[in-house]
Amino acid sequence: YYVENWLAQGNLLFASEIRALLAVGVPLLLHSAALDALLRYGFIPAPWTAFKDIRIVPAGSILRWQRTKTVVNASTDYRLDEPLPTKDIYEQLQTRLNEATAGILPPHDQFVAVTGGETASALTAVLATQHSTTPFTIATLGYTKRTTTKGWKQAEQIATACQRPFLEIAGVDQPEFWIATLTGSETPSIDTRPVAMHQLLHTTAAETGARVAISGLGASVLMGQIPSLAAAPKNILALYSQVLGGGTASKEGSHLWSKEVAKALPKEERWEDTLHARKLARRAEQFKDKRQGWYYLDLHLRLPDKIVHMAQQLATPEKLVIRSPYLNTHMMDMLTRLPATLNDGMPKAELLEQMRQHYIPDETTTRATLPLVAPAASLKRIEESELLQQVLSPAAIKETGIFDPLAVEELLKQPGDSR
Repeated sequence: YYVENWLAQGNLLFASEIRALLAVGVPLLLHSAALDALLRYGFIPAPWTAFKDIRIVPAGSILRWQRTKTVVNASTDYRLDEPLPTKDIYEQLQTRLNEATAGILPPHDQFVAVTGGETASALTAVLATQHSTTPFTIATLGYTKRTTTKGWKQAEQIATACQRPFLEIAGVDQPEFWIATLTGSETPSIDTRPVAMHQLLHTTAAETGARVAISGLGASVLMGQIPSLAAAPKNILALYSQVLGGGTASKEGSHLWSKEVAKALPKEERWEDTLHARKLARRAEQFKDKRQGWYYLDLHLRLPDKIVHMAQQLATPEKLVIRSPYLNTHMMDMLTRLPATLNDGMPKAELLEQMRQHYIPDETTTRATLPLVAPAASLKRIEESELLQQVLSPAAIKETGIFDPLAVEELLKQPGDSR
């Protein structure tokens, strides 16, 4: 994170945490345009943060300070236009994944494997047992009101196949967990995924004393689960935000803001008009297949800004490091260069499923994963919590001046609470 021209023109302050910059006096100014981008994308895209003037160096980039000016350029990029030949691709992937998994295992025995039962993390756990004799724990997070019994059983079967202890974390629905999550991640959220991630990591670290958590982090994006793109808006960024926001973000945002913020927003620079956004859009629009352009943006935005960075930020306060074999340099290059559909018509994501069946042959074929979703019903019981009265009561929202109290009241009345 960095701040330019504070306290004087030509200065540069940088730190690994936003709170370090605030501690030396950098002004605490909310960036309303960043919150607007949060509604459209589901996360705040780099180089923006939730605070004005505080920026983050985008993933895969280098910041240079030249003659009291900052210059940010890409240090590397994906080679999507250099597809790999698919001959013997299963064997190649199997070799790469084994090497990458062996490479992320620490020399000590203070590590765990976290999984929701999905294929990518299941493979990571199984391969870890083949490269380590450590009796590490396999941990999972799920809420019985939101998930099926099959999901729990799927995660437990992975632990059984690995012959390792199994830690089931049910989680707690309390407003205080939101405070801990927001403090750890240093960014707001429109869904409960960060809260669920926080509880998973916090409880796992407390129960096991682990310092490394191995996972399947990032695999879903890298394997290219690209949606059907029937719409054809004016540009690729508009298409990308439309898909991520489910087509509802602009509608929600149009009435959510207070009158003051709604009046000020049109005068502020939109994220799509930043230099970084324009560079990404130009490169993405060079692909003939718009799905490939969408995939390129997903790799540069959702993968680092929503998934990887969030997990790493939440792990740090727990004295944990999250490692994933899919984020290995060679694995990322291989997975991103594979065509979405192989020569035999099989989606590339099925490669991991075939590998799972090879390593866990006795496992049930019925797949049921435990998504990172936390219950948030407690947020609707404002009268029961002093904390919620301070932040969510109509009087508190009116005093803050960011949102329209009536719009928030309507949101709290809606059924469902994952977003």
